[in-house]
Order: sequence, then C-alpha cells, then structure tokens
Amino acid sequence: MPMNEFHQKAKTEIQPEKEFIDGSYRWFTYSASVTGLRLICLEDLTTGTIATTTVANPTKRTAAHKAWAGARQSRAVGMPWEILHEMGEKGVDPDQKLEEMFRGYGHASVGDMARLAVDMGKIPMHLCLTLFNEGSLNSGQEKSTRYQASFGKALLHPMRHYISEHLPKEDVARLEEEYQSFGAVSLELFAKHKAVLLGAFEQYYQADTTKPAERSALLSRVLDCVRYFLLIGQWSGMSFETSARDWSRIIAELQASPLLYYRRVAQQLEKLLAPTTEEEEVLDYKAEAPGLIRHTAPQLTANRNLHVLKQFIEDQTDLLQQVSIHSGFPKRVDQRVSMIEPMYTEGDRLVASYILLLWPGLEREQLFNWIHDQDDETKKGISAIIFSGHTNYCELPGFGRTTRMTLVIESFLGELRDLNRHRAWGRFFPLPLVFGERLTKSAIEQIVARGFGLPLYLTSRYHRLCVRAQSSAACSPGRSLDAW
Repeated sequence: MPMNEFHQKAKTEIQPEKEFIDGSYRWFTYSASVTGLRLICLEDLTTGTIATTTVANPTKRTAAHKAWAGARQSRAVGMPWEILHEMGEKGVDPDQKLEEMFRGYGHASVGDMARLAVDMGKIPMHLCLTLFNEGSLNSGQEKSTRYQASFGKALLHPMRHYISEHLPKEDVARLEEEYQSFGAVSLELFAKHKAVLLGAFEQYYQADTTKPAERSALLSRVLDCVRYFLLIGQWSGMSFETSARDWSRIIAELQASPLLYYRRVAQQLEKLLAPTTEEEEVLDYKAEAPGLIRHTAPQLTANRNLHVLKQFIEDQTDLLQQVSIHSGFPKRVDQRVSMIEPMYTEGDRLVASYILLLWPGLEREQLFNWIHDQDDETKKGISAIIFSGHTNYCELPGFGRTTRMTLVIESFLGELRDLNRHRAWGRFFPLPLVFGERLTKSAIEQIVARGFGLPLYLTSRYHRLCVRAQSSAACSPGRSLDAW
C-alpha cells in the first residue's frame, strides 16, 4: 500500500481521545491503549504544524521526578531506592522542589537530567536541519528521503509563513502560486530522473532485481541521487529528543529567529512542553517537566551583536573592498573536503562565522587572511561586539565552538541534511535561519552564486572509482552497489 494511502487510512481509523480548541491552537490526545503511551498533540492552526509528546504516567511528572531524584544524590546519603522511597513516603512535589532549587542556588544542571522527546509533522525540511544543527545532545531522526514514498508528492511549505503579514492578499496569492511552481518542477525532476536512473543503475551494476537485497540497494542509490531535486522547503517530519535545559535554550533561540515561522514554532513547543494548569486539567494529564522549561524569552543577544558588527564592518573597516563576494549565475562545484590552515586561530574562525552570516558569498580564503591580518585595535573592536551581553546564562551560539581542526565541506544541501541527521558537533553553515538578519535580495544572490554540486554517484570521479574497482576485481558488481 503506498505511504500516502496508508496515512489516509490510519488517519481515518485512529480517533483522538480528547480534543479542544485554544485560540489558534488545537489540542488533542490519544490514550495509551491506542498509542502505547499517552500521546499529547498540539496543532498550530495558523501554520498547520503539529507537535506531539508522550507522557509515561498521566498522573505524575515523570521526567521532573527523575531529575529531582538525581539532584538528591548530592545531599542524600542513602542508596537510590532509599532516596526514591523517601520521596514516595513524603509525597514530594518535584515541581516545588525544583523551583526551590533554581531559586535558591541556580542549580540549572538539573534541567539536563530531564529528557523530553517531541515528534513533529507537517514541517519543512529546513526546520529539521535547523533543530539538529542547534541541538547539543544529538538524539532524534528525520524522515528519510530514501524510504518515504510521500516525498514523491511533497509540497512546499506555504510562502505566506515567511513574508510580511501586511502584504495585500492578492499579492500573497500570486507569490504563493509562483513559489509552489518551484515545488512542481522539483517533483517532476524527481519522478523523471528516478525512472531514468533506475534503468541506468540496473544496467551499470548488473543488479538482479529478483533479489530483495539488491533491489533495495539499487533503489537506495537511485534515491540518494534524485533527492538532489528536493527543496529544503518541502514537507517532512521528525523526532527530536533532548534535555529540558536544551529545549529551553533552543526555544529561546528560535524566538529570536529572523523567520516569523520559527518564532511561531518556538511558541508552540513551549506551549506543548509547559502547558498551563487549566490545559492540563482539560486534557487530564500532567506534563513531564514543565517547571524545567524556563529562560525561554527570545535570545536576542547574538542577533543584536550581528547587527552591530555589520555596522562596524561597513563603517570602520575595508573588508568589503578587500574581500571579493561571489556573484553571477551559479555553476557546478566539485565536492571536496578541506582543512582550514592551522595558522588561523579559534578566534579567527569564530569571527569568520559571524561575518559569513552577514555576507555568505565572501571568498573564504581571502576572508580568513583579512581577519588574521587586522591590527589589534580592530580585533579588539570586533571581539567586544561579538562577546557583548553574553554570560553564563546567555551563552555564545553553538557555532561558537571553534577549534584548530575545522573541516570545510563543499557539498549540496541534500548531503548537509544527512550530516545533520547523523549529528556531528560544532557545525556551521552560512544560512540565516536562526542567527543572522532577515534575508535580503543581495544575501540570496550570494548564497545561490556559491553554486551547486552533483550527487557523488553521478560524478566522473565516482565513475572512475567504480571502473577501477571492477577492473581490478576488488568488488563484484553486486557488492559495488552496496559499498559505494
């Protein structure tokens, strides 16, 4: 049964247990007898985005209870079962105790002992990209473009969520129609080249499609290529798990995003993870650890500093005169991985990340040379701007984790999505999704002018490797299908 038919069938069969509308949000739940664990769902009726989370015990704040029990290890002399028995015996309210702990001596690390998972649906691929990029504890999964047949019909997330609310409706409708036409072209190319590559790869690899393993490997290689045509604005879904403390930071960063849609997602996540007492009573459950979702006000410091840095660079330096910016029609770029020269310090790399968020088309090597060669006065001025307002409660953004070993990967977004799903730390890409200023025509032109790459399976280098491997009998055609 095709994925979309299965989804429709499942959608009509599974009925919510409870449901109610709260302003622009729709709450609905499923009982444990239907979904294994009690499932709490929240839909933003404006954007269509759905966020869900499970609760282990509808009558207890399980994650908060565990976090408080962990915190008790600091002062309790007993064994774990004795600590938990003491809590049960005294009827400890973990919410109250955690509140006292935060207020009394700011023991924020307790927030990392409460793990919370959120599943999301009807979201654009770039939100999945962003959440994995911003996460610290790295646990979750995005819908794979290999295995989801529905990606063959994925629509673009509506443009109206990203443009001014004050535009005339007729202009919005016209823009939406033109924007969605990109999605139609994307899907046409996806379907066309999937069929072409299936035949070409089957012939090249001499695959025996009567064998399930070879048929599956063949299809995976084909989908690795045709997902090149998918756009990061197309629909997807994901599961993301991290600590309550990390959720709080991510929500605060999304609240400060230049994208209106991201700010709405932040509000939705906070509402889901920290509902009001009235909402809990209507839905008849207790959230896992609402008391640990705190400090979620918009984390504006980094973006304010970026704005000030832009003014400083334009008014008091010669960067834009000395460092060239990519422009013109995009061309194909060979995939490659390189190292930034070790002469450039961690500070140089941090400054480069900030500047590339403002001017993503700057030529990298020239930029590093310019930063490295600045006089002490200029370096102090830039440093003062970047670190302004950051404290132990307001940390530098994640891309501030710089080292002397930085890999630069020239690739396309399909592979970047994969790298994010497999979660390497300390990543940075110059797209102003969370950090940066609102996209301008100039910034978009710079991003596009960086060029495009081809999937590795379609490059001449890959072809040479396959021919060499097969001619030397290093691998059989069947094995090469899996190995490469």
